[in-house]
Amino acid sequence: MSTFAALRRLVGSAWSLALTRAEFASVELSLARAQLLRWIALTLLSALLALLALLALSALVVMVLWERLGVGSVGLLVVVYAAAALLVWRRVQRELGDAPPLLAGTFAELRQDRDALWAEPVDRGGEAGR
Repeated sequence: MSTFAALRRLVGSAWSLALTRAEFASVELSLARAQLLRWIALTLLSALLALLALLALSALVVMVLWERLGVGSVGLLVVVYAAAALLVWRRVQRELGDAPPLLAGTFAELRQDRDALWAEPVDRGGEAGR
């Protein structure tokens, strides 16, 4: 086998490996997109239902406290809701900071492929000297 043919086979193998990894990345992105859309839909539904429940609860609290606090009952609810919103916002920021980078698995596989391609050939008991 000539050097040119060996080089051609090596380039063909590397190209095939790159295409396979690109297909894996495409599948991973498709799954991530579907999961993200599902999370968004469920989050919006949950937020809508929670908002309706909170609205009813707020009206009940204002009605119960109106004789004692008057407009202060509304102010109390504003303070409670603002504190809850701050806690949720901090949690979202923490989770976004802790989330793994997108395509982390694909990039790890690509690094392994690169390392395997550029690794020194292993001596197999004198076969190369024949």
